[in-house]
Amino acid sequence: MKRFLSLLILIGLLSSLLVSCGGREGSEPPAEAYLNGVHLSEYVIVYSEDEPDYDKRAAEYIQAEILSKARIKVDIVTDKSAVAAHEIVVGDTDREISERLDAECEGMQFSILADRGHVALEGDYFIIAAAAYFFSESYIPAGDGSLTVPSEIKIHEPIVRDAKNYIVLIGDGMGVNQTRLFDYMDTDIEYSDGEDFFYGYLFPYIGYSRTQSLSGITDSAAGGTALSTGYKTYNEYIGRDKDGTDRQSLTELMSTLGKATAVMSTEKQTGATPATFSAHAMDRDSSGDISDSQLKTIQTYGTVIDCGFDYYTKKMVDASLEKHITDTLGKIGDDEDGFFLMYEEAHIDKHCHNNDIEKVYQAMVRFNQAIGRVMEYTFYHPETFVLITADHETGDISESDGALVFNSDDHSAQDVLVFAYGKGAELFDGVTVENIQIAHTIASLVGVYDFGDQSEFGYLGKE
Repeated sequence: MKRFLSLLILIGLLSSLLVSCGGREGSEPPAEAYLNGVHLSEYVIVYSEDEPDYDKRAAEYIQAEILSKARIKVDIVTDKSAVAAHEIVVGDTDREISERLDAECEGMQFSILADRGHVALEGDYFIIAAAAYFFSESYIPAGDGSLTVPSEIKIHEPIVRDAKNYIVLIGDGMGVNQTRLFDYMDTDIEYSDGEDFFYGYLFPYIGYSRTQSLSGITDSAAGGTALSTGYKTYNEYIGRDKDGTDRQSLTELMSTLGKATAVMSTEKQTGATPATFSAHAMDRDSSGDISDSQLKTIQTYGTVIDCGFDYYTKKMVDASLEKHITDTLGKIGDDEDGFFLMYEEAHIDKHCHNNDIEKVYQAMVRFNQAIGRVMEYTFYHPETFVLITADHETGDISESDGALVFNSDDHSAQDVLVFAYGKGAELFDGVTVENIQIAHTIASLVGVYDFGDQSEFGYLGKE
């Protein structure tokens, strides 16, 4: 026994020696990879510690891509450090090259520049992720090689590829004027990015949706059912048509196509909107029936249901909302067939019912943070389609004497906005659609042309 233990110890020592001497199987030396004539090992990646974390994560992404492609570890520092001879500058910093990179970008555009041994890329907010992805794809050699960033400012748009991932973001109760609150409110909210506009307006394609249900002015149950199943129905119904028949939701459809699926909301999971994407029931208030139906969805399709994070401080938004989104995308993002995600900001509606304009604005800013994290993911995974809309408007908000005012404490028949990004998003540009056409069209983008009620309104575009 002692001889056997001695042999094990000797094997361990020999293994350690082999590793320390570079004998690890599969290890390769750094590539002869050059950027603007300078070996990548001579660069340092710089970001501003005063900017939102999007810049830091973009720097980390570039670092990881250089290591993956060229087997070179490049250090990351903030712009508080001394200027190095060669830097990859990420975002708006105090570096001289950042001062030069002052480009007029619109929408989701970003800019890149090389100057005197330095390279810089800039993009507002989460758009820096698109810049980091474009830079990594265009200017980091895969193995040995040399690539050159132009010495004049170049403006680019995000890379877009054929979609396999589909994300629907719903602002419950979010009408046009709710998205305009940023123009009227000057409240400093600690968990914002410092933005003064709704992120949907950065999207390249914008249209409108009509929201009426078979009951007239819709509630969230019928509105959510229309968006999830492509069927108009009566208020209170969850995932069922006018006859009370269960209708397949986008969550179920995408699952049958092999995609991972998830349903998220700042509301409890049996709330109307998350329920319409994960359950079937005759009454939105039948939480027991909804919960039982959701359990079947989880067991049958493996759907992730992650709900109930209603917080309004930076600490809790960072620790809950952003972490929930990151964790959920991490769970479903590795599926080789792609995924479907529905995310709802539920409390725009709730605060509109209470006519609390300050709270509505806080919920809108929080929705912006969710959109920002989703779009950051999308830019790093350009095979993703994203659509933002609402199930209905709440509060009948209008403009009066230079202010936005409530005219109701209930839902209204106002049209709502549709913002779309990704392959196929152009179908929604400049058109007003019935809410069920959103579900029809998303289904058509995955090759399913008979999804939902085709008797009156079909998908947009051609088969």
